[in-house]
Amino acid sequence: MQSALEVLERYKGLVEAELERFLPRQGEPVEFYASVWELIDRGGKRFRPCLTFLACECVGGSREDAVGAAAAVELLHNMTLIHDDIEDRSELRRGKPCIHRIYGIPTAINAGDAMLIKVFEIANSSRIPQDRCRKLVDYIARRAYDLTWGQAFEFNMWKRKAFTEADVIRLLKSKTGSLIGLSAESGAITGGATDDQIRLLGEFGETTGIAFQIVDDVLNVTGNVKEYGKEIGGDIREGKKTILAAHLLDTANAADKKLFIKLLGKNTITATEVRRVIRLYHKYECIIYAKAQADAYLTKAMSALDAFPDSNAKKSLADVARFLVARNF
Repeated sequence: MQSALEVLERYKGLVEAELERFLPRQGEPVEFYASVWELIDRGGKRFRPCLTFLACECVGGSREDAVGAAAAVELLHNMTLIHDDIEDRSELRRGKPCIHRIYGIPTAINAGDAMLIKVFEIANSSRIPQDRCRKLVDYIARRAYDLTWGQAFEFNMWKRKAFTEADVIRLLKSKTGSLIGLSAESGAITGGATDDQIRLLGEFGETTGIAFQIVDDVLNVTGNVKEYGKEIGGDIREGKKTILAAHLLDTANAADKKLFIKLLGKNTITATEVRRVIRLYHKYECIIYAKAQADAYLTKAMSALDAFPDSNAKKSLADVARFLVARNF
């Protein structure tokens, strides 16, 4: 039986070949094409398009049905990374400088815009019946809008000193959850699923996405920068509102809460102060709590698969979801 990593590897080449069909690698101006491909060529596990393929197969479709949707989902993901890194003032992405750090902010914004346009071209050119194509484009548009709403909600949360775990989950659902939900929905649509099947696979993806992002936020304060690929403690410097932060605010004593509020998102925060925040997370068992919440959301995601008959694709969907939430760098 294949491992989750082997399942992920099975589909990567198909996605990259489809992107090559729509995205030229060379031309003038050089910076335009180079900036578009820079992040894509850094690779990644491509788990979002993998979920698209597996969801399609889970409802009786084929890889060929899903390849356009899978490429569109992966390109949309990369577009959001470029824009998010600008908005978050991030330094590293996949272990290297962010696109805006290499090419400048105007070129990076333009590269992201170009990717978004190509997302819809690729989706509209999918090798599936036209009614499925229209539904696919509609779902992508809805989820892309949810992503921008989620980003706006995060901007609003940046200004707040007080926030709750419910606020954080709402944010994770709109950002990470929306895109991973779309990954599974897109596969279901291309495979000819019923509306109920699309809904259930969307719930599976969305809830897996929430669990995945919780784990990612934990890794931001516990991971190894070479394997994690982003700045350790960067979420603290950016003032990111996470379940870790919400749990600390909910459980810390008055003095520690005051210190935490002072340091979270501090413009001139030092490495020593970042470590102080991480020590507070350990003191109040925020990391243990966050991991438990991730496991709970994973369990909820698995329940959405119960309505589908047993198949290799269904098992692989579950295996990939478990893999995403079990990361421990």
